[in-house]
Amino acid sequence: MKDFKKCRDKMSKAFSNSARNGNGRQKACKYLNEVALSNALEMAKELISVINKVPVTVFLWRPEKYWPAEFVSENIKQFGYTVEEFTSGKLLFGNIVHPDDLERVERELLRRIDEDYVDFTQEYRILTKSGEIRWVEERTFIEADENGVVKYLKGIILDITERKRKEKLLYIQRDLGIALSTSSSLNETLETLLDSCLQIDEINAGGIYLIDEKTGDMTLTAYRGLSPNFVKYGSHYSANSPNTRLVMIGQPVYKQHIDLLLTSRDDALRHENLRAAAIIPVSSGDKIIAAFYLASSLEYEFPDSVRTVIETIAIQFGAFISRIRLEEKLKECKQEKKFLNKNAI
Repeated sequence: MKDFKKCRDKMSKAFSNSARNGNGRQKACKYLNEVALSNALEMAKELISVINKVPVTVFLWRPEKYWPAEFVSENIKQFGYTVEEFTSGKLLFGNIVHPDDLERVERELLRRIDEDYVDFTQEYRILTKSGEIRWVEERTFIEADENGVVKYLKGIILDITERKRKEKLLYIQRDLGIALSTSSSLNETLETLLDSCLQIDEINAGGIYLIDEKTGDMTLTAYRGLSPNFVKYGSHYSANSPNTRLVMIGQPVYKQHIDLLLTSRDDALRHENLRAAAIIPVSSGDKIIAAFYLASSLEYEFPDSVRTVIETIAIQFGAFISRIRLEEKLKECKQEKKFLNKNAI
């Protein structure tokens, strides 16, 4: 309000002087322009401040090869880059688009421009400064003049890596559920289970141990990504070993691989190139019948979303075993009934 009164007083003074001074109106107009410019600059600063506080990155590109940036918001630092790297021309936006996606991104932009789109959305991968792959969703706004010539491209970029990862995990569970519902072969199912687990980005090694119903011993029956040394020294555990007893507690265990070496025999596995590890017991009814050992040579810890999926896979496997055993019992009953009927004749 004070600023308004101050502005009003100055304007009144300028206009009152116009009777005595011919340039009074000119001064008043000049002052108004200065106020308008100052307000516009303040609004621009506020807008940039808001942009930098939201979890998106905003770009203003020239419509040239690989999209040189005129402006980029501070949030570009979430990908490891600085604003100056782009605005100086040292980096073009196309330089950070994943090479496998770059042609598609270019083609999609050209198609939308040809079809006179004002805005559109697409998903693709980019590379962070450290080389990590991130999925982003970009909303592009195409700014053209009255002749249809594109002057600028405005982009709002949102990191959707976590969403894409969760979608992938859901697809893995769905596909595995379909496969298990039609399978009747245990060996085939074990291979399918491991294939599904290794589709999870954080997991690149694992095995499935089956527990002998009579002895209680635990034997590595199927595996992927484990070294010959691991298979040699970690393929069998007796019923009374610390490893088997840990599984029989029935709770998932998430630790570093080195922290799961519980016996002197396991010392031979100390130098395996494995970091995060998980032991997931598998139950059928009230009995523990198997265990997953899943590990990563890259990650130090499995995130909660991955833990949820592998525990769900273990439940799916337990349900499969229950179904197979029920089918075997029904088959035995039919054979027994057939045998009794045959002898009764």
